[in-house]
Amino acid sequence: MKKKLQQLSVNTYTLFLLFVVLLFFLALIVFHNYKATSLLLNHVYYNTQDTVVLYQKQIDSELDRIETYLYTVAIDNADYTNLIYKDFGSTSWYSSLYHLNKNFNGALSVYTADGFLFYLPANDTFLFSNQIANISVAMQSTLRNVISGDDIFRDWEITEINGSCYLVRFINIGGARLGALVGVSSLLGSLTNTDSDEVALYLTTPENRLYGPGMESVELNFDILTDTYGIKNIDGQKMLIVQQPLSNGELYLTRMIPYSEVQALNASLNRDAFITTALFLSICLSLVFFVKRQIIRPVTNLTNALEEVSGGNLENHISTAGQLKEYRQMSTTFNEMVTEIKNLKIDVYEDKLQYQELENQYLKQQITPHFMINCLNTAYQLSEPEHLDLSRSMLMDLSRHLRYTLSSGQTVPLHEDLDLVKNYVEMSGIRYPGCLALYSNCPDAFRQAVIVPLLILNFIENTIKYEVVMGKVLEMHIDITSYETNDEIRLHICIWDNGKGFSPKMLARITDPSYPSAGDTSHIGITNVIFRMRHIFPDARFVFSNRPDEGAQIDIEFPYQPYEDTAKQGL
Repeated sequence: MKKKLQQLSVNTYTLFLLFVVLLFFLALIVFHNYKATSLLLNHVYYNTQDTVVLYQKQIDSELDRIETYLYTVAIDNADYTNLIYKDFGSTSWYSSLYHLNKNFNGALSVYTADGFLFYLPANDTFLFSNQIANISVAMQSTLRNVISGDDIFRDWEITEINGSCYLVRFINIGGARLGALVGVSSLLGSLTNTDSDEVALYLTTPENRLYGPGMESVELNFDILTDTYGIKNIDGQKMLIVQQPLSNGELYLTRMIPYSEVQALNASLNRDAFITTALFLSICLSLVFFVKRQIIRPVTNLTNALEEVSGGNLENHISTAGQLKEYRQMSTTFNEMVTEIKNLKIDVYEDKLQYQELENQYLKQQITPHFMINCLNTAYQLSEPEHLDLSRSMLMDLSRHLRYTLSSGQTVPLHEDLDLVKNYVEMSGIRYPGCLALYSNCPDAFRQAVIVPLLILNFIENTIKYEVVMGKVLEMHIDITSYETNDEIRLHICIWDNGKGFSPKMLARITDPSYPSAGDTSHIGITNVIFRMRHIFPDARFVFSNRPDEGAQIDIEFPYQPYEDTAKQGL
């Protein structure tokens, strides 16, 4: 796929890029709608849950108050004690029954309870104080059977009595039983307007049976929702459901909101999102037009010009009119490079006496077009809208690189070559993000040492070319030390990495004493740098090896000469 894309023309590639951008934004719209709906549902859920928690705390507080009242009567009320221990039927016994009933009636105005009950099994006494309108004898009989039965409601539980739903709680102290009856309608009606069709509160049992004001219980066909919301179909209407457990008894407070309200909010969000996306898409189309005109076209012109130069046409120059600053600088550098190459070839043929010096420059220039094509291809691949900053950075680094190679002389100070290596690694880091690490150690005393241009870069370039692996950090080390021998200071440059090292075949070739031989065209970078270095320093030594359990190592030794002294001698 990558090879096919590289074979496309600029116009075709631009159309392909436009299609990818449009496809991306279509996917973005779908993803945005999904995320917006999800965020909106979560927002509604958390707001609803906060409200349900508030209601749940109010219900728990009221039920705790009623339960506390029952225990207060059982422990501190003398009438309750008299009814248990006084003689049944005596005047004082009936007086205590009267006063207990009066106490119950007074409590009905204080608590959200529909009735309080007392039952004494010893003499089958039953007392039911209530404020239920039109209470039937059958209901009283049912309550009498419930409180006197074996099933004691040790916590708040829901029961249906004569078609109405009640919360019931009994306590058994001293051989008598006290109880409270709280209507579901009374309890929920004190919290919110239950006549509304838009919002409804209900109580639910662990079996997910729903109890609400003025309705028969309904069994829901889903599990209890305690940590999230649910969107369920209730009686033909889609509802958003939130449930919260009560502290009293195994009960849950349930709230339902019509899903149509959530959809109405979502429709507004979708409309705003569509307008924003359409505007952003227009900006992207304009950006694609700009990239095609200001980025792709100059790259195409440069690529075509390089192909002309590779074919031997040194008369080709690039117009810099209307180009961006970086492209204008690179085009100017290219034109200067072509002119210098042309002049260099003329000088080679005209002046054989300066062959060796011109050969060094020619070999140096031989590397530049190849390297420049690689960098331009990378810049071309990074010319998409999302990579404009990387493309500009690559072109700026390339301009600095070309300026160095074109302006440097036969020798340069060591620190300039180290700066060039750092610049090259930064350019390569754009092609291989997160995969390169350079560690350079050069004492300040030797930063002005004389070397030939590209001495270190050639080996660093080969290391990146053959050793880099995506996903793995390639470490490259440059260690510079010195030693004295025969009244002479010699520098030792050690270049090593943590890659795979030289292959056995390659290592055998480059460690051969006859390497490099005249006319050797393989590994031109290494061959060139050895020839040029030995032209300046005839006793320069190059040693190639593989480090134990590490990558390749190149050791370079040569006499130390300050660059200023060399410049005065005219080397």
